[in-house]
Amino acid sequence: MNRISFRIFSLLVLLLPFPLLVNAAEPLTKPTKAIILPDGALHPDGMTVNPKTGDIILAAPIIGDKGNAWLLKIDAEDNVSNYFELPAHPETGRVTPLGISFGPDGNLYVADSQCLGGNPNHKSRLLRVVHENEKPIRAEVLVTGITQANGLEIFGDKIYIAETQVDPAIVEMPMTSGVFCFDLSEFKGELQVARRGRYRTHVAGSPPILHVLPYQKDPHFIFSFQTTDADRNGQQKVGANGIGLSKDGLLYVANFGDKKIIEVKLAQDGKTVISKRDLNDGKGPNESVDGLKVCPKGYIFFADYVGNSVCVTNPANGKTVLLAKNPPNPNAEAKKSGAFDRCSEVCLRNGKLYVANIDLEDNNAPHTVSVIDLTGIDFDALLK
Repeated sequence: MNRISFRIFSLLVLLLPFPLLVNAAEPLTKPTKAIILPDGALHPDGMTVNPKTGDIILAAPIIGDKGNAWLLKIDAEDNVSNYFELPAHPETGRVTPLGISFGPDGNLYVADSQCLGGNPNHKSRLLRVVHENEKPIRAEVLVTGITQANGLEIFGDKIYIAETQVDPAIVEMPMTSGVFCFDLSEFKGELQVARRGRYRTHVAGSPPILHVLPYQKDPHFIFSFQTTDADRNGQQKVGANGIGLSKDGLLYVANFGDKKIIEVKLAQDGKTVISKRDLNDGKGPNESVDGLKVCPKGYIFFADYVGNSVCVTNPANGKTVLLAKNPPNPNAEAKKSGAFDRCSEVCLRNGKLYVANIDLEDNNAPHTVSVIDLTGIDFDALLK
């Protein structure tokens, strides 16, 4: 995509020029390597670990352009290969996968953010990539009518999707965003007879498509909040973004523009909000909160798109540590060494943090995923 196209895209997502002030905090470490992606994987973003194989599945959205989009696989040796080609939306001609996660049924669930693709008019969707024998075989549309689907996580039988903006129009601050919650049982297709070689068997057919209502009216929309970005006079008009859950079912949602993480305590039904609170005051070393993951100890690792950095937060006390950072728009050699280029998502695997560099500005090759080795870092001591 050329530079002009990206300026148009920037207007669509309302990311105005970033502040010139740089936080003085010193980063704890730096990436040790970069995974170089294929030429067509221009904007790596959502990542999840396949619980059965240990492979990382990476979403490479086609932003602004039309056409299908690939999900990629990063194996244990960090080799990259094609995993599954997502078909384009029949009306818009594009598909823009961001958040992805495997469900307990072994299938992969995908947030298709049509708003980032250029159409904010409730065209975003929830997709499912059906797997058989641990191989992806087809994509299904489960939900339509979302404005800007973004982060996606699954806990038990519940799918949580961040809705970055509820209004398709360009809105003034404060802006409203929030979270949808769907139950996996809503997406069971009718059993159909299918042939397997010489034999016939019953398999689930495609489920009926669920179309959500505007957020005030749809019961799947479980809570909302407002973003003001008061410190920057409302420049960062981006709300709910990354999303994650602790092993105890606490829901964490990124408030991108306000530089905060919201903790949401849910009832046993997984969708009724008991309480919510800001973990931090937005005054830490980060300049935004984008994609995030919760580690087994409960610490939250997150990408800071605006600050071009990665941080880690302790929910118990709100302390945030700057893990790694470099100036924006690094040259090709720096990116090949692991430098961040507008990082947007993180993924934990085998003591390493994988960081997707979505690069929504210059769009210069190479397109990369940075890797940080966390071995030897005492996060208990750092975050107490």
